[in-house]
Amino acid sequence: MNILHVITSLVRGGAENHLVTLAIEQAKQKISVTIAYLKSKPYWLETLDKNHVRVVSLGMRYYGDFQPIIKLRSLINDLQPDIIHAHLPPGEIYTRIALLGTSSKKLPLIISKHNEGHFYNGFGHRYIGSLVAKRSNHIIAISNAVKTNQCINYLDYPSEKVKTIYYGIDPTPYQNICDEKIKKIRSLWSVTDETYLIGTVARLVPQKCLHNLLEGFSLYLQTATKPTKLVVVGVGALEADLKNQAIELGIQEKVIWAGFREDITVVMNALDVFALTSIYEGLGLVLLEAMSAGKPVVASNISAIPEVVINGTTGILFTPKNSVGLAEAFKYLENEKIRLHLGDRGRERVKINFTLDKMIDKTLAVYNACI
Repeated sequence: MNILHVITSLVRGGAENHLVTLAIEQAKQKISVTIAYLKSKPYWLETLDKNHVRVVSLGMRYYGDFQPIIKLRSLINDLQPDIIHAHLPPGEIYTRIALLGTSSKKLPLIISKHNEGHFYNGFGHRYIGSLVAKRSNHIIAISNAVKTNQCINYLDYPSEKVKTIYYGIDPTPYQNICDEKIKKIRSLWSVTDETYLIGTVARLVPQKCLHNLLEGFSLYLQTATKPTKLVVVGVGALEADLKNQAIELGIQEKVIWAGFREDITVVMNALDVFALTSIYEGLGLVLLEAMSAGKPVVASNISAIPEVVINGTTGILFTPKNSVGLAEAFKYLENEKIRLHLGDRGRERVKINFTLDKMIDKTLAVYNACI
């Protein structure tokens, strides 16, 4: 089988990380895999190259640039793929246009939907999104929430042509972290063994609602019974605003701004609790990472998050933007025995429900149904 994936970029992010894993696992099965990306520096280039996945830049200079369409058409003609698999709205649009008026009219197109929300921010977003979707043979939704809210309700796509396939993850790298690495990173953040460390790994953007995280953490500190800190791993446009908020709340000495980090497997193991305060999530790959490390999760009870985190079993869900509920969850998880119990259950849930084998097998089944 010969597969061509098309995506907006190959930076680090939920959809991109998922595609890298999917492509590598497909290549292991002796499938010919090519990834074409529109823009940005390809963070995953070396990893993909080592795993025999071809990577092609489409060289987009700006949205609306016609050059990537020409390059993509040429690539399709050269590769003669059995399947084109598009990810994220810009990747979908450029793929759809590249297929217009070509000999590839009958070439099967699969679209993966990684998020809820508008197809793009602008006039005609729903119409264009629906128009692109109708060219596809099947849509893969990464959660039931995405299937219902995005594919069926928003795009008016036939439910029988949408398949929910959860992200898969290999939990092993999160479970073989030596104590020395954990102590080193906590020491870097001036966190002692006695410190209750709450953390998040997220882009500093409105979707992640990190203002709520800071508010909830501030409220929790009013009743905290042990030394506590919050670490925020990530970068983004709201960094300055969030840092100013921490100062206004008087908690700046309790918040660690860790920036971008490569060693997420170590970061997850260094935490006592992982928090995700998003106002929507397609699935939340980062939740699987935290659970793979055996960490209890505190997260918004919204979108696909309840499909991943079972309230009271693998973590605590709170009403989105409810700072009081968030603070209460942090307070509840001061108890180490409870944290360990929820963390163990979370680790087991990942092993059973979010495996690489399930993701690969179900995706290939969709491909085979289209060929």
